[in-house]
Amino acid sequence: MKADQPTPTTWQITMHRGELFAKPSLGVDGRRYRPGDGRRPGTFRISRGTRGIRFDWLQPGGAHSVRLGYRLALFGTAYTDVVDLRVPVWEGDWPVPVRDFTAALHLPRVQHGRIIVWADPRSQQTTITTSRTQIRLAARNVDAETPLTLRAILPRNVLTSVDGVNVETKPGLSAILDERRGDDRAWWPWTLATVAAIALSAVVLRKARSRLPLRR
Repeated sequence: MKADQPTPTTWQITMHRGELFAKPSLGVDGRRYRPGDGRRPGTFRISRGTRGIRFDWLQPGGAHSVRLGYRLALFGTAYTDVVDLRVPVWEGDWPVPVRDFTAALHLPRVQHGRIIVWADPRSQQTTITTSRTQIRLAARNVDAETPLTLRAILPRNVLTSVDGVNVETKPGLSAILDERRGDDRAWWPWTLATVAAIALSAVVLRKARSRLPLRR
């Protein structure tokens, strides 16, 4: 096989009953792939996987930047004071380590309040930044087969509805912070004049740069 022969590549998004998926996109080195069978260069295929939604495409050999995008309606837990949202930004089934990784959680509305965000596991080299409409996670040297989760604690008033959300009729912030202190992990609080709101429908964009081995 020639050294530059593309490799059939698969990546899955874990989903649970009731979660919704839409608007998938994929690009390599800035080149946008189009929906197709995933077996022709420049196309990607979306299908049902073993645990959720599956992407298939031909990945060029060598080090490249891969951008995966989609809209995912996420389950969260709404307390009387905050909303606890766990965003699985990276699945633990990529075959090789990822040198540079970024994930952006886009928030469609702006509210006043305070958010707290962190990444699990803490062993990853991560930096989290936030703006009025986005939470952005950057990671270096993500281990192969290591999942990465973004945890976001948002003001309760970000929700316009509790449809599709787990509801707890009690405050939740104190218990969440106690859990974090018990774990002895780093976390990043921001008190903002404006905090981007989420209606449990967020665009998660993942961008990863790594070297994939070629099948021979």
